[in-house]
Amino acid sequence: MTDDLISSAIDEAAEALLQRPNHHWVVAFSGGKDSTAALKVILAAHRKSGLGKLRLSVIYCDTGVENPILDLYVKSALNRLQQEFDQWGLGFATTLLQAPVQDRFFVRIVGRGYPPPTNSFRWCTNGLRIRPVSRFIAAQDPAQTVLVLGLRQSESQQRDRSLKKASFSKWQKQTEGNKDYDLYLPILNLGVPEVWDAVFWLSKPRSIDPATLEKLYRDASGECPVIKAPTAPPCASGRFGCWTCTVVRKDKSAKKLIDAGYEDLRPYFEFRNWLAEIRNDPSMRWPTRRNGTPGLGPFTLEARKMILQRIDALEVRTRTEIVDSSERGVIAGLWEVDEFARLNFKGISAV
Repeated sequence: MTDDLISSAIDEAAEALLQRPNHHWVVAFSGGKDSTAALKVILAAHRKSGLGKLRLSVIYCDTGVENPILDLYVKSALNRLQQEFDQWGLGFATTLLQAPVQDRFFVRIVGRGYPPPTNSFRWCTNGLRIRPVSRFIAAQDPAQTVLVLGLRQSESQQRDRSLKKASFSKWQKQTEGNKDYDLYLPILNLGVPEVWDAVFWLSKPRSIDPATLEKLYRDASGECPVIKAPTAPPCASGRFGCWTCTVVRKDKSAKKLIDAGYEDLRPYFEFRNWLAEIRNDPSMRWPTRRNGTPGLGPFTLEARKMILQRIDALEVRTRTEIVDSSERGVIAGLWEVDEFARLNFKGISAV
């Protein structure tokens, strides 16, 4: 059954490529199991189609706050993938996307005083993931572009609701402003076992190491049942996220990774927990929102300076750059605007 489902996915994707051989095929790659399976299915379909050269891009959206372990894995894999693509001579390319500096996570938190995201105020996804991809598509010819996503049925109730609106079709339409482009979902009908089989047994690209990816999932999921046979699918089906994510109450995957020996993650984990703790502290927030309505507003300037001091300490502890010089420049400018408002208008509602 697994082989049949994967073979069908490849056959349908090959037909899709043959229907649109002159389109720009853009594969959204996060480094996780689903996007890896989608990439492998598309590359297998390309070989089966016999098309030869094809305009194909693999894009990775760098939010700047990705899980450091997965981020290192993905960026290393992308470098190797580009080298492999160059050897093939088919014109395939990899591209790393990033939000404009004014929209980045810590510019919003430290500069503008945004509270960390919650389910009711989940401002991060659009700004850090969706808009960079949309801008990339807009810079192409949207009418001649197909965005390939590793979305699946039964992955979550929310995702199933959105897929149901499109009758669970592998072809969907994405609208951005006054333009739209096509989405193609090659692994829509695959379950977790089939996804892992695709990751392990589809041969290309060889630059992506399935065993390394599976170990990351296994360590992030905690203990798993023993795999009894070499052909049995890995049990790990967890999900990675940003190390700053406060949408979930507890970052279980990060905790599991630390327990599995990834001690380098502990400082990030501790900072994330502290940020979640201060989020709703009234002493850390303006007493009104920026539009003047009652309720907790942005972080105070003092709180933002405290957060930046904590980030500085985290950079020293982890020996990494978390907020770069361009972001620090924008943050300083935003602080000046709010300081001017506080001194001249005796409040913040006019900002």
